[in-house]
Amino acid sequence: MTIRFYGGALDKLAAREVGVIAATRQLGRDGHILEPAGVDLSKFRLNPICLWQHDPMAPVGTATAIGVRDGNLAARIEFAPEGASELADQIWSLVKAGVVRGVSVGFNPLESEPLDRNRPRGGQLIMRAELMELSFVSVPADTGAGVVARSAGMVAFRALPAIPGPHVRRAAARVSRGARPPVVSPTMHAWMLVEQRRLDREAAFGFAARQTELRRLSPRYG
Repeated sequence: MTIRFYGGALDKLAAREVGVIAATRQLGRDGHILEPAGVDLSKFRLNPICLWQHDPMAPVGTATAIGVRDGNLAARIEFAPEGASELADQIWSLVKAGVVRGVSVGFNPLESEPLDRNRPRGGQLIMRAELMELSFVSVPADTGAGVVARSAGMVAFRALPAIPGPHVRRAAARVSRGARPPVVSPTMHAWMLVEQRRLDREAAFGFAARQTELRRLSPRYG
C-alpha cells in the first residue's frame, strides 16, 4: 500500500508504520482552531516523538515524515521495534486493529486571535504554533485528526471534507447571541447548532484551560 503526504514521490508504509492526519483546520471539541500551515515543525523534526495520550512518560514511536498536505498536517509514524516497549506493542496492536484511531498534537501557541471578537476569552484561531509532540489518543480534540492508513487493511488515502470558513463561524456566533439564523443548508444549520452549544460551554472548556493542560503534560513546563 502506498500513500503520499506532501510533495515528493509515493512512500510505502513499513511494517509498523501508519499514516495519520495530525491536525486539520476544523473547529475542535475544545472550541479552538489550529491553522496547520502555521505550525512550526523545525524543532519537532529534531526530536519527532510520538506519545500515548500526551504522556511524556509514554513514548511509543517517532514521526518518519511530516508536513502539510491539502491544508492538513499529515505524518507517517513508526512504532518502536517489536519487543522494545510493551506499551508501544500494545498501542500498535490497538491502532492496527482499528480500536485506537485518534491522533492529537501537543503544541506551544505563538500567535492567536478570538474566533468571535465579542468573546475574546472564548475559542481561538491559533495562527502560529510550535509543534512539540504527536500523540495517539482515545478521543481527539480535532475530530478530523486520526489514522488514515495502516500497513494492512487500508487501501487508499481518504480526503477530508471542506471546513466552514470564517464567515460561517461568524454567522454561528450571531446565532448563539439570539440573532435570526441565516438561510443555510440542513447540514450547515446542524453545524451551527453544535457551535452554539460550544459557545455556551466555553467558560468551562476555554483557551486558558487547554493551555494549563498542555503545560501539565509537557516536560518543557514541568
